[in-house]
Amino acid sequence: MQRSLFRGLRFRLALSYAVFFAILLTGFGFVLRGMLRGVIETTVQGLLDEEWAATKGFLRINAVGKLEWAYDPTDPEETAIVERLKLIYMIADEKGEVLESSEMYRELGFQSPALIATILSQDKPRYTFHPSVRGQIFMVREGALSERNHKYFVALGRNFTPSLYVIDQFSQDYFIALPFIILTAAGLGWLLARRAMQPVTEVAAQMAQVSGSNLSLRVPLRSSRDELDHMIASFNGMVERLEQSFQQIRQFSTDVSHELRTPITVVRGQLEVALMTAKTEEELRVAIEAALVDIDRLSQIVRALLNLAKAEGGQLALQMQDLDLVPLVQEVLAELEIPAQDRGVVLRNQLPRRAVISADRIQIERLLYNLIDNGIKYTRQAGFVEVIVTMDANTNKIMLEIRDNGEGIAPEHLPYLFDRFYRVPMKDTGAEKGLGLGLSFVSWIVKAHGGEIQVSSKLGEGTSFLVSFPAKIIDIRNQIEHANQRETAGRHSNS
Repeated sequence: MQRSLFRGLRFRLALSYAVFFAILLTGFGFVLRGMLRGVIETTVQGLLDEEWAATKGFLRINAVGKLEWAYDPTDPEETAIVERLKLIYMIADEKGEVLESSEMYRELGFQSPALIATILSQDKPRYTFHPSVRGQIFMVREGALSERNHKYFVALGRNFTPSLYVIDQFSQDYFIALPFIILTAAGLGWLLARRAMQPVTEVAAQMAQVSGSNLSLRVPLRSSRDELDHMIASFNGMVERLEQSFQQIRQFSTDVSHELRTPITVVRGQLEVALMTAKTEEELRVAIEAALVDIDRLSQIVRALLNLAKAEGGQLALQMQDLDLVPLVQEVLAELEIPAQDRGVVLRNQLPRRAVISADRIQIERLLYNLIDNGIKYTRQAGFVEVIVTMDANTNKIMLEIRDNGEGIAPEHLPYLFDRFYRVPMKDTGAEKGLGLGLSFVSWIVKAHGGEIQVSSKLGEGTSFLVSFPAKIIDIRNQIEHANQRETAGRHSNS
């Protein structure tokens, strides 16, 4: 429990919140310390400027160019002001020779003649900090006093140590209180994290109710349009896809068990009858031949299921190449000519000179064989099956249509025509009963080649399968031109 607590998202959020506040408040403390020092320094500089203004009122340069204090010694107020100004001061001439200084200033040390000359050459005063021999810090204003073409260096000081004490005391109090502030922020972060994680906990509890037995359950959206709602929508979408996959698996298992049960039962029954009733070698031979027919049908079902599973699982790699549909259609029609004649069905075609697509020859041949063979099987005697290939330059597609004038398919069966094991209940036309997998494989072949397939049918009139494939861009206009030339030539020959 303890390990899970420290590894939990709530703990990590609260810890991150506390660390963030610790860094923020620590940095803010140093900023405040700097701001406080700046304010105090500005205040002390202002006081020194006021003392400088007062000093200029009492210092005079006489006619001979010497500096002297001009005030009334009998006036207690003026005397007090001058004594205060002389607490920390120093006066030097242009050569850097010290003329006057207070005892406290002498503890700071005098400026060098070179520095004094530099300051006298500047228009602005300079503010510096000087330590005393007693360990105190003083702020000193250094500037020039000019009158009657004479310049004197005047430095006034003020003890800055009390101000530093205020700054240090503030820093000490702030950083002593900082841990308590951080602990308070951590506690607040823990409460906020708990409140923020509450919806996540509730959603997780609802998600935990979803299992293989109740995939129809959906987690309701919170209508907050935040990241959690996005996660819920993604989860619901995933569950919906899983539900569809489970339904397909259950349906597939049901269909497979149904399809395999019948031939296995028939084979078992035939062999049991032969074992118990057959008395001659001929009777045994007939029974075994009948069993082999059903075993062959069973093998066809298993082979078709394996091929379809490989195709839909992405294990059937397509060998793409430039493929001309025209000769391929002619070859398949030639192969199916004999079965068509046996059923009295006429095979027809309308083909351009060439129709090139990028495709796997084996799979396209399988598609043609399935669709044409289905047309032959379910077309009545004296009917026809026609293959038409056309090209559309606007959509850059090649259209393959295979139509017949057979019995047709009722509208309610069309949506399920490409489902596995789905067979349309039809009148007895003498056709061999299929496995119900051919059109499923056709649908996969079309999608794998980036095409589309549509079916239309009317009872008593026939069925049409229309397949569209992306054409080679460099070939489509030439193909249409060749088709037009062929059509024109046909008209001239007929005339």
